[in-house]
Amino acid sequence: MTDPTPAAYDTRIAGLIAGAVGSYVFDVQQLSGGASDRWYCRLTGELARHFEQSSIIAAGVDPDMWDMMSSFVANGESLAAHGIPVPEVYECFPESGLVLMEDFGDVCITDRIAERPDERGKLLDAATRLLAEVHSIPPGDPATCPAFELQFDESKWQFEFGFHVDTWLIGHHCATDPTDAERDVLDAAFAWISETLSAPPRVFTHRDYQSSNLMVRADGTLGLIDFQDARQGLRQYDLASMLYDSYLPMNDVERKTLLDRYLSLAGVEAASRAFRHGLGVAAIQRKLHDAGAFIYTASHRGKEEFLQYVPSAVSVATMLMAGVAECREAGRLIEGYLLSAGQRDPSA
Repeated sequence: MTDPTPAAYDTRIAGLIAGAVGSYVFDVQQLSGGASDRWYCRLTGELARHFEQSSIIAAGVDPDMWDMMSSFVANGESLAAHGIPVPEVYECFPESGLVLMEDFGDVCITDRIAERPDERGKLLDAATRLLAEVHSIPPGDPATCPAFELQFDESKWQFEFGFHVDTWLIGHHCATDPTDAERDVLDAAFAWISETLSAPPRVFTHRDYQSSNLMVRADGTLGLIDFQDARQGLRQYDLASMLYDSYLPMNDVERKTLLDRYLSLAGVEAASRAFRHGLGVAAIQRKLHDAGAFIYTASHRGKEEFLQYVPSAVSVATMLMAGVAECREAGRLIEGYLLSAGQRDPSA
């Protein structure tokens, strides 16, 4: 949803929370909702003290979208049961689309690195260790945790290509309608990527493992958020999300160091060419998805600040596509569409 003005937001949200929880006294501070359909605010005062905290977070969605929040709660319980640091949920109010939960603060690892560049290596190593722990979670009961039921399969990948890449990147942003011949090239590449990324083995995949979802808590340790879309998928997908993060760019040396560290922690054969090939394919899909998601967020939710990340996301994707025979021609087409739209990455 589009963020309203702070005053209107605070008044509306305060009324919603008061109606859900009763007569608690609290103050409301609007927080960024990022690229999501959820809203967030920090609550202080009597309501927070009721939970023996100085502040808590209220997160909400339209009640018609409660399934999204329900998945967040259920996935969080499963992650917490395996020692993953996620926010504790204090209360749920499905009829209001509201969740009250632990406050991990405002500082993600990108913010901390910007403030303290000397901590970059330590924080990225911690993020890599945490990812290996997430991927080690054994399969569980789908009835209690949606992440064990949902799969990154071919139909899911094809949906993402259709929605994020065809509709929003190519159609909306580049204002391009591919010819029949171009459509055949794109479809063949997208089908090949979808098939490649659907292969087993699958693990517990966060789905959006990047810097804005890794919070640096008051004690300096990392906390994980935004896991409502978790599902079973290739471990390379989360790795690609982290190593090719739009908000925290890395060079090839840093990527190799973190990848080697992950492979050691996860017990994956370091010399596996197949694993590294899969990582490159996952990065292609992830960056094309990111570009479309940024455009959708700017257009659908009025958050135009995300458009700044589109050219570099496409540049990374097409650069990687140039090294994969099955994707090379499709990459050239997408790069051409972006050039025609005057959207080439100025840093490329």
